[in-house]
Amino acid sequence: MDSTHSLSIAKHPPKAIKRITCLGSGFVGGPSSAVIAFKSSVEVTVVDINVHKIAAWQSNALPIYEPGLYEIVRAVRDDHPADHHRKDHDSLQNATTHHPTRPRLFFSTNIDQAIRNADLVFVCVNTPTKAHGIGKGSAADLDFVEAATRTIARVATQDTIVVEKSTVPCNTAQSIREILAANAHPGVRFDVLSNPEFLAEGTAVRDLLQPDRVIIGSLSTPSGLRAAASLAEVYGQWVPRERIIMMNLWSSELSKLAANAMLAQRISSVNALSAICEVTGADVDEVSHACGLDSRIGPQMLKAGPGFGGSCFQKDIFNIVYLSESLHLYEIADYWRAIIDMNEHQKQRFTKRIISCLYNNLAGKKLAVLGFAFKKDTSDTRESPAITLVTNFLTERARVAIYDPRVPQQQIWRELADNGCDPETLKRNVSICSSAYTACEAADAVVLITEWDEFSNKTVSATVPIPKENQRIRAAASTIKSTTPMDTPPEAADQGVSRLSRSGVEKTAGFRIPPRKSAGIVIKDPKNGEVKTFSTQQSSPDTSLLLRDPNIPPERTDWSSLGRSVVSPANVESARDITSSIDGRLRATEMTSDSKPPGRLDWARIASSMRKPMFVFDGRNILDHRKLEALGFRVEAIGKRGTTAREPHI
Repeated sequence: MDSTHSLSIAKHPPKAIKRITCLGSGFVGGPSSAVIAFKSSVEVTVVDINVHKIAAWQSNALPIYEPGLYEIVRAVRDDHPADHHRKDHDSLQNATTHHPTRPRLFFSTNIDQAIRNADLVFVCVNTPTKAHGIGKGSAADLDFVEAATRTIARVATQDTIVVEKSTVPCNTAQSIREILAANAHPGVRFDVLSNPEFLAEGTAVRDLLQPDRVIIGSLSTPSGLRAAASLAEVYGQWVPRERIIMMNLWSSELSKLAANAMLAQRISSVNALSAICEVTGADVDEVSHACGLDSRIGPQMLKAGPGFGGSCFQKDIFNIVYLSESLHLYEIADYWRAIIDMNEHQKQRFTKRIISCLYNNLAGKKLAVLGFAFKKDTSDTRESPAITLVTNFLTERARVAIYDPRVPQQQIWRELADNGCDPETLKRNVSICSSAYTACEAADAVVLITEWDEFSNKTVSATVPIPKENQRIRAAASTIKSTTPMDTPPEAADQGVSRLSRSGVEKTAGFRIPPRKSAGIVIKDPKNGEVKTFSTQQSSPDTSLLLRDPNIPPERTDWSSLGRSVVSPANVESARDITSSIDGRLRATEMTSDSKPPGRLDWARIASSMRKPMFVFDGRNILDHRKLEALGFRVEAIGKRGTTAREPHI
């Protein structure tokens, strides 16, 4: 952190931010705006030119899926009455917030009006890779950023802080400043800040509620420092001050690109090792686990797979490649480009292994593809490995049946068509199924691409400890002293959560904190009504937290008179996660070792419907291979020798 920059900011009192307008309602703008409205006193309006997307944000069918997002949007958009029991003095400071006396989150297509009313404007528009002209295939396309900037300059009638939140190349802020200054109304002043997002799709809400850091870049002028302090005051309503990092504009812009490039580098590194493992007989999971235990390395982003996807990693690396080449740093550009090359190689290597195992012929064979999103707990398919793999299968004249629990059918069709798949081939050889069982029926092989929990057949250990990285979250949770069980009011079913304490029931969005002596979690099978109890334990002796499964709509949650949740599964594993706060990074899991979690696939049923011999290609290493082999499957997994004893392709 630039301590001089931070000290300078401290000398300039902030401007009170009462209204924020967010330009763009996508994966960044939507969740970011919802959490700011939820955790602060600021009124936030999200605008977009896409009428259908805004209509979706105004409905109960949000245009994107993120665990916990629906509950937060409902609370601040609709002023949902079920949240009124939440207390401002909650001892877990970051778990709750003051509930609005009126809605604080709005969605609109009236862009001009929203800009005129705003003290601060977030620019959260798309910045794809250029598809034309100089820099094609690597440089960022800033058309939308420039259009948004010109709109702000044309419309704003008062001094406004403009914040670039989209991922942009270095010096974009300077371009924004010049456009605003050249087109501003007389007497209107703009200050430009950089405030990049560091959200992982699937955990975006959690990343926003308790971020590792919030970076704010500004000029070192008095006006720039005051603008930075004003934005810091907004985040400071729930983010600890030591995690709000001030720096100059250019450092802030490059920090986002650098972070994503380094994360992608880790994935490509472990994927490169997976090829060596397949030849030598080493197990990539064991190798990555051993490496992750080194405190200098850590365990994150060391999971081998079919290649990384998402909207950021590839695009941001290409940005660095183009920047390096523009600065005549060609060796640097080659270094970063190699990460992309390895990612593409991993997809092709996995494809070749599948073809080889299926007797070097896919023509006419049916492949069941499980998962199309680029990772679990998100509906985002941008740059998903599934797009390349399915395209490869179609090139080999295979028939492909696709199932993903969260990705809409039209989105899958669009991604395949945009990737160059012939419309007639898609119509003839691709089917998108409503269940995994339908996709796998009469299939020659199952190709698992997305690590959705419902696909896994692994037995979950009775107690999985919360990772050491969550020490600060456990410490916060340990301040709560749970006492005797209490009845949970029926109205709590709307949110699926309650906190039980001496003072009564206190609500937290999406979570229940059971009492210390809680008997456990009760899961009711919707088919036969059978009730099973699962033990709950927590490393903290004072409390344990249960996250309501985010895949289950609030209306699917019932409440028992004993103050224990009775969850009706909806195609997902229930009672899945144990964590330490609403803002925590939930990673621990508890389940009895002798039962199949509700909502998971019955692989025996799948085996009974497939053609023989049966193949499973585990692209995410989330399956228990011995169990599958006992059912008669031949299992091949990335980074491991398969049961077919064929030579892997490198």
